[in-house]
Amino acid sequence: MKSTAIVCAIAAASMGFGSLSYAQGYEQRGERREARQEARGDVREARRDIREGRRDLREAREDRRDARDGRRNDRHYGNYGARGPQFHRGGHIPQEYRSRQYVVNDWRGHRLSAPPRGHQWVQVGSDYVLIAVATGLIAHLLLNQ
Repeated sequence: MKSTAIVCAIAAASMGFGSLSYAQGYEQRGERREARQEARGDVREARRDIREGRRDLREAREDRRDARDGRRNDRHYGNYGARGPQFHRGGHIPQEYRSRQYVVNDWRGHRLSAPPRGHQWVQVGSDYVLIAVATGLIAHLLLNQ
């Protein structure tokens, strides 16, 4: 009987002291709460810094776009300095392009169709223009061929 009483006393004491370890004072709980709040604040600050960094990158990207003057990036121009077509159908080709150095005699070698009677192919840069020989009137254009 004596041993049973001792065992019961030890069990009761261990339960009592165990519950005391769970019970904490307000100061201890407050310190933990403050530590968690500080950790949350640190995370919030880090997220805010990341957002500000992204915003700065976006603004720098926009500034870089504004400074390009229509170019896609710093190495290439959007239109490579090429002008639009100088000629249009129904217009006249200048006299300087009617000379022998611009006339295409080997139209098959350039993969062009046979010119009708009274017409000839003229090459101006990378464009081919079918003109009337007598008037210089432009009948057909092949651009960038």
